[in-house]
Amino acid sequence: MEHLSAMKTGILIIMLTIGLGIEFPVRAGTNQISQNSQYTGQQRRQLNQPSTSQQLWQRFRQQQDQFRLQQQQRLEQFRLQDQLRQQQSVPFGMEQLRQQQRQEMDTLRLQQQLQSN
Repeated sequence: MEHLSAMKTGILIIMLTIGLGIEFPVRAGTNQISQNSQYTGQQRRQLNQPSTSQQLWQRFRQQQDQFRLQQQQRLEQFRLQDQLRQQQSVPFGMEQLRQQQRQEMDTLRLQQQLQSN
């Protein structure tokens, strides 16, 4: 008999625990439903605005586009500078030839001065 009463007490405690466990999530669920309805209004507003990840992606793409544009501008500048150098290379070649001739003349003079001494 005592064993039976201890068992009844245990079963009552288990039922009470289960009942409370079921009841509280239901109460929490009703609170959650009202909070969810508030969130859906906020989510609708947020759908109209791009998300943070979308904004970051757009910013990244803009930076990449700017970087590519700068690279294209630099390449075009180098191309134009190279083209200009090629156009000026004939006179530049003449200047190099003149400089080489001056150096040869200077070395000849120095050799003559050394021989005369």
